[in-house]
Amino acid sequence: MRRIGELYHLWLHEAPLLTKVVTAATLFGSGDRIAQRIEAKAPPSSKIFAAVSGDHEPHDSEDDSKWVSPSTARTLRMMVWGGLFAAPIMHTWFHLIEHALPGASKLVVAKKVAADMMIIAPGTSLAFFTVTKCMEGEPVRESFQTAKAKLPPTLLADYMLWPAANAIIFGLVPLHCRTPLTHCVSLVWSTFLSGMASHDAPKLTTPWSTGAPKPSVLYERMQYLTHRLTNFSRRVRAGSNDIETMLQKDST
Repeated sequence: MRRIGELYHLWLHEAPLLTKVVTAATLFGSGDRIAQRIEAKAPPSSKIFAAVSGDHEPHDSEDDSKWVSPSTARTLRMMVWGGLFAAPIMHTWFHLIEHALPGASKLVVAKKVAADMMIIAPGTSLAFFTVTKCMEGEPVRESFQTAKAKLPPTLLADYMLWPAANAIIFGLVPLHCRTPLTHCVSLVWSTFLSGMASHDAPKLTTPWSTGAPKPSVLYERMQYLTHRLTNFSRRVRAGSNDIETMLQKDST
């Protein structure tokens, strides 16, 4: 494993963007396969990503079946997004934000996290749903309308995971390693995105909404997602000391 880590570290220096593209495509594809396995094993009444109005099957393009199975086409769309869009976007973003806000003090890290929440989170979410729907054969206008409908619940989930993860990434991880580590966190995130992309946009309601007889299905599912992502964030924080020690050894 150490040898693999050293080899990957070398690739990041020799061909940084290509390495990040391959990493992102692999992890986003893996996240989609995880999402599909979760959906296949979950009972209909507890489908994590089903719409509030009822359970819906994933929307797979009919044309996809002519070449590959719908599940494979869905995975390929996620891999294309990860490799050709997410990796270049995050590679450029980390360089821009580091140039605009150099350093790793607590205040600087807080500013970087806030910038990510205000710029990258909504921007990449809109782009993701628009691009993936276009790859399914939908017109751009309709794809963008779908993206806008799915943006609020996606941002809600985003803000449960990424601020804590980005605080660690911006505060402890060197610039050339940030995109790959971000994509490692994206293994969890892409699982959520894959489900959101393949189902109807849920309605954001709360249990105290007027006339709501019971908590919305989305609210209950977001509680479940919060629990899972909180546990993941705790594991990331627990490993931050090991990361810092490793980076200190590399610097010496």
